[in-house]
Amino acid sequence: MRTWRVVLLLMAVAAMSACAPAPLPSSQVKKTSSFLGPAASKLKPGKTGQPAWIYLNPKANWASYDKMILDPVTFWRAPDDKQQNLTQHDRQMLVNYFYKIIAKAMSERLTMVSVPGPGVVRAQVAITKAEPSEVVLDVASSVLPQAVALSTLKDAVTGKPAFVGEARIAVKVTNAETGELLGAWVAARVGGKNLNEAQFSSWGDVQQAMKFWAYSAAYDLCKLQKRSDCGAPPTE
Repeated sequence: MRTWRVVLLLMAVAAMSACAPAPLPSSQVKKTSSFLGPAASKLKPGKTGQPAWIYLNPKANWASYDKMILDPVTFWRAPDDKQQNLTQHDRQMLVNYFYKIIAKAMSERLTMVSVPGPGVVRAQVAITKAEPSEVVLDVASSVLPQAVALSTLKDAVTGKPAFVGEARIAVKVTNAETGELLGAWVAARVGGKNLNEAQFSSWGDVQQAMKFWAYSAAYDLCKLQKRSDCGAPPTE
């Protein structure tokens, strides 16, 4: 009996470790009109590999931009959102982390500047949802057969694995000199069941999502500019 318990445990680990962090589709993600303003009306459901909602100006000459102003990342939430219980320390930590990782990713492609001018884009980013994982329960639901069953049931009902973290963002990119809208998007990701360092931190899933978005945006910009040195896209 003990041997079979070990086998079941190993099967559970193998099965759940295969689940990577995942994006949420547009059907599960609301447009963030409060932050995006009129730009929200231009959003269309994203295709495979794109954010949940996206708009790219068809007239934009992305190759003409070689500099970026990155505004401070902000935290937006509805008055009745349960995230109002997040501490100021948590909100500040998240916006600081996201700003830092975006600046790092983009500085590999563009020169970061602080004043508008020719060839400068302005990026405005908002965190619209940040939900930490429940570390102990998340780990348990990855390795214990009975907890795996509970997590799988919740995943089937809600579309989100039990106990994992979740993050949602909205982004607006404009010509820093003229204010012309170049692009906007809304994206959301939930944590996976990989047994890695992210799973042992309550904000690990959220930070992993932020890192993915930052480097994906840098990669996508490189492709829009039709450059040959873009490398491989981030996988998670």
